[in-house]
Amino acid sequence: MDRRGENLVRPLLLAVCLHIVLISTFFIAVSPEAKTITPPPVLVIQATELTFAPSAAAEARVRKQKAEEEQKRRQQEAEKKAEAEAKKKAEAEAKKKAEAEAKKKAEAEAKKKAEAEAKKRAEAEAKKKIEAKRQAELKKAKEAKQAAALAEAEAKRKADEVARAEALEKKVRAPELDKKTLPEKEREDKGKTLEKAFKQAEAESRALEELKKKEEAELAVLNALAAERAAANVLDAMTTRITRAWRRPVAFSGGLEVYLRMALASNGELVDVRVVRSSGDVLFDRSALTAVKRAAPFNEVKQFDAATFEEKFRSLTVKFRPED
Repeated sequence: MDRRGENLVRPLLLAVCLHIVLISTFFIAVSPEAKTITPPPVLVIQATELTFAPSAAAEARVRKQKAEEEQKRRQQEAEKKAEAEAKKKAEAEAKKKAEAEAKKKAEAEAKKKAEAEAKKRAEAEAKKKIEAKRQAELKKAKEAKQAAALAEAEAKRKADEVARAEALEKKVRAPELDKKTLPEKEREDKGKTLEKAFKQAEAESRALEELKKKEEAELAVLNALAAERAAANVLDAMTTRITRAWRRPVAFSGGLEVYLRMALASNGELVDVRVVRSSGDVLFDRSALTAVKRAAPFNEVKQFDAATFEEKFRSLTVKFRPED
């Protein structure tokens, strides 16, 4: 079949199909079961205003305006939020700074108070020590005066004994007396009297010397006790300052103690500090070392002489226990 025959077949098929549809519709329409189709009522709306749809350009402008307004609103909200956060941060920093200043001020006042108390105690101890020394010197001077009076009386007594002995010897040697005629008993009594006098003088001298040594020993004991008491007071003051300078570590549960070995210079400066017996808690041991360094220098040790400082404070071990 040529191309022209193909062009005639297609319209023919379409026409046949159209006739079949029309005939089917006719039979359906004339059938008794067919129903009358009523067209729907037409609603008439009375228009009082005409509305025209906006153009694409107008809609684009509106969208652009809304987007700009939304962007501006978001920018304002972001600026307000940033301003509020900056204000909150500034207030937090100001509060932190105020707390730090208050804490620093409290520490300075506590340190100043501790130093004043230590100075007051040191002055009281020094005054007490000076008074004790003065009383000891007065007592020593009084005893020396009494010893001098006793020695003078003893010397006078010895001189009298010697004078009597010489007078007796002179009398014995008188020309009118014959030495050989003196009774043997009188010569023996004379010798015994002189010997007794010398022995008594020696015994009294030894008694005075023993009394002097005993008093010097008692004075040394009193001075040592006063030095011990002053050293204990200074050590208590140092421990109090270290405790006040201590900062509680995180998660500190209490009940810990650490022994620290401190080395000081004669002017109170801290030369070295180290742990000699640990508490078992590294953070607590470290906080104790930091407290000692923060509490230094310990000017209270300046009141002691070189010997007492070397003995008591050149190197000392302290027990640090915050609950004490």
